Amino acid sequence: MCSWQLMPAEPLDRRKAYKPLDVGNGIVSGSLTPSGRWLALGIGHPVHGRVELTTASPFAHDRLQPSAVRAYRAALADPARVSFGLELLDAEPRSVALVADSFPNAVIERPEGRVEVTTVAPRGRAAVVQLVRISARSRILVPKLSGAVRLARAEYTQLTPGDPLAPAPSANTSETDGPLLWIDDRNLGIAAAVLQSDPIVMAPGSEARIVVVIALAATRAVAIRECRALAEEGEALVVRAIEARRRLWTGWRLEGETDGPIRRGVAYAIDCAASRVREDLDARWTRDGISAGNVAVLADHQILPLVWTRDAYYVCRALLAVAPHDPVVDEIVGGFVELLFANAAGPWGRALLATGIAKDRAFQLDQQIYPPLLVADWARAVRRPALLDAWRSDCEKVIEALLARRTADGLIATDETPGDDPLAQPFHFSSHVLLWHLLDVFGHRAAREVREATLRHFANEGRFAYAISGPDAAEARHYHDANDLPTVFAPGWGFCTAGDPRWRATIQFAWSDANEGYFPGVLGGLGSVHTPHPWPLGDLQEIVVARVTDDAPRESRAKERLARVETWDGMLPEAYDEHTGAVASRHWFAWPVALRALLEREPMLTAP
Repeated sequence: MCSWQLMPAEPLDRRKAYKPLDVGNGIVSGSLTPSGRWLALGIGHPVHGRVELTTASPFAHDRLQPSAVRAYRAALADPARVSFGLELLDAEPRSVALVADSFPNAVIERPEGRVEVTTVAPRGRAAVVQLVRISARSRILVPKLSGAVRLARAEYTQLTPGDPLAPAPSANTSETDGPLLWIDDRNLGIAAAVLQSDPIVMAPGSEARIVVVIALAATRAVAIRECRALAEEGEALVVRAIEARRRLWTGWRLEGETDGPIRRGVAYAIDCAASRVREDLDARWTRDGISAGNVAVLADHQILPLVWTRDAYYVCRALLAVAPHDPVVDEIVGGFVELLFANAAGPWGRALLATGIAKDRAFQLDQQIYPPLLVADWARAVRRPALLDAWRSDCEKVIEALLARRTADGLIATDETPGDDPLAQPFHFSSHVLLWHLLDVFGHRAAREVREATLRHFANEGRFAYAISGPDAAEARHYHDANDLPTVFAPGWGFCTAGDPRWRATIQFAWSDANEGYFPGVLGGLGSVHTPHPWPLGDLQEIVVARVTDDAPRESRAKERLARVETWDGMLPEAYDEHTGAVASRHWFAWPVALRALLEREPMLTAP
């Protein structure tokens, strides 16, 4: 009996919200149907940021129409979405699980036999491997592929229109040669190969194991060669991947039953959000056992495979909280810092391609702050002051460039909110709290000045305004948003005390009907006008508020709400319906599941 069968996993709860299942290894990442058929498999690309093998049609609508963008996004997670893969897997599975909280596994009972499929992405390879075990009840001819896929640049369907990318016309060519299918696109500079086991005829009562491999590379020859190499050791690769992930959880002390939310947040971070990028996609991905290349930390791998430094900061902080000294974490955080400062060098635009090149150039104040703050947090977490010294000059350049933007009143304007929305009042409260925290961490002389200016100019009506147009709360806007975490972190960082009446009043307002970012209902909570429903990020903010105010029942309620609205694979969406808990927006989102992992790992944490 194969050892991977001895590692059972709890079936996923079908009563929870549906989303496709994910798999990756920080080089490739993709999504599948519950039965193991492919929806998409993508990889970082040195020109296009991300390219993918996908069953989805191109986005052919007006990118300035939010309704069209939302509809396209929702279709990516539709259970009825067309799929590609073994025809034998095109059926409703009896049970679905994530082995080691990471690897999709399905059992399908068909009239002709029982089928079990497990999918992994082997470490250090630009490929995925599926191991399929079949027990025949009647005559079966396997394997046979069905469905259509294409190679294309990622669609990058943003709700808030960004800077348009140059067209990336594709010219797919393909051919089937026995058990091998290849697709090549010289315009895009990417190729895919799909290799299945040789066809066999199964007699009733017989058993068989077959392997399916998909590889991505810059050229067809390399993709085919990789497929053939992996097919030779397919079953062993699946076993090794599962055993390695279980060892990882044990080594990181995450093997407990209640550690599930941490495992899911961390697994998504290292498998799918992390995306290694380099110039030569045909070269070997490993160097002395460690994957080579800079590392992008994506907002997600399906809808928005772009870098927001804000989102990425919390993904990295979760990893540092879990295993700061582990080479896996060090490689991701270090590779991301290298990408930001060596390749992208601020000011950082709203969103970056996985290459580090700015896609959208709008200036968001908080996104300039997170990169140097991450460097400081990384050095502190691993207790290596030399790390901070190595990057200090780069960080200080960012800080001085920001301070040079101050007005005579000590404030810095931003183009957009942390929700990517335009801001009529250009001075934003939570970004200034974050700025003060950065200055305080670096021991900068301007920290006191920024704090005093923030406390003075944002104070209005007994609380802190969300945004202002000028000194002394000019044209103050009162609002609070699920994206504005620094506001709830303010006491934990020491910007103000937990008993500060202005902060207390700000929090009371935020979770009230007076705030247009609050959405009442059975599952009512804090959200955002960007997507007008409660957000898990709002629930995570409420956990922090509960800890700061010593309100254990409030923290329990927020955690119960998260457990109710999580998707069946333990992920958290951007927003959910306040009455039913159904996903209202964006099934894939690395930030909330990472922040949840961080808060679960550090149960007393009130600020990162």
